[in-house]
Amino acid sequence: MQFLAALLMSVLLWWPGAGVAQQDWEPFPPPFCGELSEADCQLLIDSQEMMRNVSSLRLSMALEAGVTGIPAIAEEDLAFEMQIDTTMHLDPEVYERMRRLAPGMGEDSDEELSDQYAKLGELLVEFYETAAMDMQMQMALPRLLIDAVEQEEGVAPPEQIGLEMRLLDGYMYINMEKLAESSPELRAQLERERMNGWIGFDLVSQIRSDLLRSTSGTAESLQMGMWSAQLMNDETIRQLLEPYITVQRLDDEERNGEQVAVFRTSLDFARLAARPDFSRLLRILVDRVVELTGEPMNDQEIGLTILGFQMIANVLARSSQFEMIQAIGVDAPYLHRQSFSVRLDFSGLLTFLALAGEELPAELQGARPIFTLDADFRYSDFDAAPPVEKPARARIIPLDSLDQETINLIS
Repeated sequence: MQFLAALLMSVLLWWPGAGVAQQDWEPFPPPFCGELSEADCQLLIDSQEMMRNVSSLRLSMALEAGVTGIPAIAEEDLAFEMQIDTTMHLDPEVYERMRRLAPGMGEDSDEELSDQYAKLGELLVEFYETAAMDMQMQMALPRLLIDAVEQEEGVAPPEQIGLEMRLLDGYMYINMEKLAESSPELRAQLERERMNGWIGFDLVSQIRSDLLRSTSGTAESLQMGMWSAQLMNDETIRQLLEPYITVQRLDDEERNGEQVAVFRTSLDFARLAARPDFSRLLRILVDRVVELTGEPMNDQEIGLTILGFQMIANVLARSSQFEMIQAIGVDAPYLHRQSFSVRLDFSGLLTFLALAGEELPAELQGARPIFTLDADFRYSDFDAAPPVEKPARARIIPLDSLDQETINLIS
C-alpha cells in the first residue's frame, strides 16, 4: 500500500505551478526569464499564478528513458516507457499549506522539528481526504531489469504493467482485472486471493495508522521529496544558476483554436561545471543534505565529496543537454504543455574509470553509452475536469482483514 500511496502522491505533486512568486513568502520566486522581454517574463509569472489556483485538470504524461551505444546490449533491453492519463481534483488551499510547511524543516530544533512532522502528517491526511483522482497507467520495463529480477528472485516480473485506480473521499480503489492483464501468473494469484473486479480500502485510515506507528517516517519521506524540488527556489542557488540558463520565446503555435506562446529553457551545464560557481553550488547542496539528514561531515569529507562530484560532472557535462519546453496560452495563461529532455554521454566517464585502473565489464569496454530521458506533460480541462466517481460494485476490504501476503499483492 505504501507503494500505491507514493505513486499517487507523485502524480499529484506533478501539479504545475510550483514555482510561483508569492507576495508573503520568498522561497517561491518568479521563474527564470533570462533576456526575455518584460511582457514575456510576466506571461510566465501569470501562468504559474493561474496554475497554482487550478482546482482540477486532466493530465497526460508520457515518459521514455533508455541507454544507447552499448553494442553488446540491444537498445530495447535498456528502454523504459510509462504512460499515465489522469483526472485530478485537489483543494489548492490544502496543497499550498503543504508546500508552505515543508521548507522550514532542517533548520529547526528537535522540538520544533517534531511539531513540524506532526503538522505535516495532519496535512498529509487532509490532502488525501480532499484530493480525488482517476488514473490509468501503462508501464513497460527494460528487459535487462526483468532478467536481473528473475535471476535474483526466481520469478520474472511482467514486461507490461497496467494499473487503473481511483482516489475518492480518502478511499483507494484498484481495478484488479486491469492488474491481472499483466501476466497469467499474476491473474492466477489474484484469483486465489479472490481479488477480482474493483476493490477498495480506507487509505486515509492506513496513513493515520502509519503515522501513529512512526510519526516522522512517513512525513519525512514526503518532506524529502518536497525539499529536493524546492532547492531550485533557493535564492542563492538561483543566483549561481542564472548566468547559465537561457530562456527563449519560440514561434507561437495554435492549440484547439487558441494561440499559445512557446518557451524553451536550457541549462549550459558544460560551462557551469567548468566555473567556480559550480563548486559554490555543490558546497550549498552538500551543506543542505547534511542539515537535512543530520549526518555530520568534517571539512575533509565535504571537500572530497565536492571534488568527486566535480570530476564526474566535468566528464559528463561536455556533451550533456538539459532542456524544458512550455506552451502557455496567450489570452488565458494556462500551461498546456511542459516537456523535459535530458541527454548524458557516459563514454567520457568510462574512459576516466579505465584510466584510473578500474576494470570495466566486458560489455562496456569500447561502448559509448548515452542516457536519454524525455518526459512530456499535457494539461487540459482546467477547473472543468469531469468528476471522479466511485467504481460500480467496488468491494471494500477492511484493513484488519488484510494479511501481509494480500498487502504485498496490492502494493
